[in-house]
Amino acid sequence: MMRSLLFVLALLVALPAAAAAAEPVELRLSWWGGNEVHRAMLDSVRAFERGHPGITVKTEYTGWVGHLERLTTQIAGGTAPDVMQVNWNWLVLFSRDGEGFYDLRRLDDVVDLDAFDAEALAMGTIDGRLNAIPVSMSARLFYFNATTFAKAGLEVPSSWEELVAAGPVFRDRLGPQYYPLDLPTQELVAVLRARLVQRTGLPFIDERGRRVNATPGQLADLARFYTRLVDAHVIPDLPTRASYGHVAAQELRPWINGEFAGAYQWVSSVGKFIETLAPGQEVVLAPHPVQAGARDAGLIYRPSMMLAINADTAHPHEAAQLLDFLLNDPVAATAMGLQRGVPTSAHAARTLDAAGALTGLAVEGGAEIATLPRHVTESAWFEHARVRDAFIDLVELYAYGRIDAETFGQRLHDDLNRILERTIRTPRSGR
Repeated sequence: MMRSLLFVLALLVALPAAAAAAEPVELRLSWWGGNEVHRAMLDSVRAFERGHPGITVKTEYTGWVGHLERLTTQIAGGTAPDVMQVNWNWLVLFSRDGEGFYDLRRLDDVVDLDAFDAEALAMGTIDGRLNAIPVSMSARLFYFNATTFAKAGLEVPSSWEELVAAGPVFRDRLGPQYYPLDLPTQELVAVLRARLVQRTGLPFIDERGRRVNATPGQLADLARFYTRLVDAHVIPDLPTRASYGHVAAQELRPWINGEFAGAYQWVSSVGKFIETLAPGQEVVLAPHPVQAGARDAGLIYRPSMMLAINADTAHPHEAAQLLDFLLNDPVAATAMGLQRGVPTSAHAARTLDAAGALTGLAVEGGAEIATLPRHVTESAWFEHARVRDAFIDLVELYAYGRIDAETFGQRLHDDLNRILERTIRTPRSGR
């Protein structure tokens, strides 16, 4: 009896010593964002460290510009962070076989995957391996300055026809510097893709066939639609738009003062457009225009950003604890709010809802997306840099009068097919 008691006492004495002897863990965490996101992330990291005294988190954060190049260098050199923010379309760059990032299903005893719906998790899955979890989901929708439209005597448009009809009214009643919609080149490409998907009911890219799901004639019609928008004074033409320089759309004086009265923007980032408006103006969400007979609204519904764990991390358990905290913990959810859109985590969403924070255009956008016909899932290759740049280059050639619509359609068809044939080397099966 005495021997057993001594053994138990010895164990009790040894336990604190063993715990004290445990090696401290240092994790690296990287992300991009603006100053408000940085503050929220840093507050979350400090809270995580207080709750996990054996873990220190080294933070690496930047703005958007240059972040992909930095992460590419780190991954290629074997120096990537333990936990990292990634873009949805980067998965096909870094993890074509699903092994580029840690399979988070192997860590489901730490990460509460039940907090996320199946569609969100599928967007981060490649060949059956869960590579990343969406922070939020997003799509581009139309937002209009209701104040400017009222000044023109119009309601905000709810169809393509109403949008086109608003252009001449803006020009005649408000002046030639007023436009119902601003479409910088990248947003113009997104609108043209939406029109095509509504017409065909197919994703823009056939990933398995490694080609475009459109004929040259259908692509030529996209160029003609751009001309229709310009001729109807719906949007400034690209040469006029380029004259404003490389300034973020929400920072342009015509947007700030209401002369550009519309934007086609991600639900998760519309807040930054509201922040720059001059006082006394109101931006509202508009119904997404859908062509008659379309079976799909043409949205690119995808993660706004994702969190992943380095496949080679030396501390997968601790990295999973950090990832779960950032996605699911009430402290992290409260710190971030809606700065990255409505969180995909049911736990985080409940936290914000209980605080009365699930309001505003981002929430309204999510509700609208849920009502739209959405059967087409676009390939991540649509956002590949080579595909994007080839599309933009040809749109600009057409807009500057260097090629006609037929040439645009044929070249876009041929150029993108060549790019996709070379670039998509391993068709993915985990979508």
